[in-house]
Amino acid sequence: MKVFIVGAGAMGCLYAGAFHRAGCAVTLVDVNREHLEAISANGLELETRAGTEHLPLAAVHPAEVSGTADLILLFTKTFQTDAALAGVKTIIGPETRVLTLQNGLGNDERVARHVARENVLTGVSTLPSDLVGPGRVRSHGEGGTKLYPAFSTDEGFARTVAERLTAGGLPSGLDPAIGSAIWSKAIFNAAMNPLCALTRRTPGFLGANPESRAMIRQAVAEGAATAEASGVAVDAQAILDLTEVSMSDHANHEPSMLQDLNAGRRTEVDAINGAIVEAAEQAGVATPLLQTLWQLVRLEEAKLA
Repeated sequence: MKVFIVGAGAMGCLYAGAFHRAGCAVTLVDVNREHLEAISANGLELETRAGTEHLPLAAVHPAEVSGTADLILLFTKTFQTDAALAGVKTIIGPETRVLTLQNGLGNDERVARHVARENVLTGVSTLPSDLVGPGRVRSHGEGGTKLYPAFSTDEGFARTVAERLTAGGLPSGLDPAIGSAIWSKAIFNAAMNPLCALTRRTPGFLGANPESRAMIRQAVAEGAATAEASGVAVDAQAILDLTEVSMSDHANHEPSMLQDLNAGRRTEVDAINGAIVEAAEQAGVATPLLQTLWQLVRLEEAKLA
């Protein structure tokens, strides 16, 4: 299987390692030249609880891609999706599948602007990963992957992808109720990511303070009410349980919004909190905390400008 990872940040590199271990031909695609050069020169340094590996992976700029992909795994920011897929259109053939494990809501429809709807896979990851330097990624924590065809019930290729990821060390499975899983992950992120970003602290800090715990409970309740009103069944207690895992097992992990603000980059808050708030407005649900967190992160982004 020829796998192109478009968006070779912390998560993209973690999944590249799994596909490589499973015997796939893996190419990392990114615009960060320093990162690409480090991987090309020394291999990807991937540190997990099992130890540190140096994986020989191809790493190229979008202008340098060639061949035809069997699978494109999309790990760019949500607001970069159109530009990213347009930038690698030469490797997209009629049978190329695109799997989005991006944060937030609406990613399947964005991808479907670039490939046939039956070739779109969508899913969620609950794995932590941090980019610690050019060519160096660390993932300390447990988790897994759920995926499924976005617009069909033909499970064949999706099952193969899940099997390869599992064989490569990242437990993965199919979930026909993937819409519920995506909403649940978005609600989790809408509660945890902004609070880490705004306090400039990791989940362990949130777990140690009653104020943040109270806001996490309220944010999850608002998100779950929005999902239910939008016709999507979610388990609020299961989402709260996942926040507990984050605050303990992933206590020192830097969530993506925190990484972005620390690096002076735009966050994905519009596709996470913003998307939930907009769905809530359509469904007539009040989400005062989620809206406040959205606006506060937007103000942090405005400071970067």
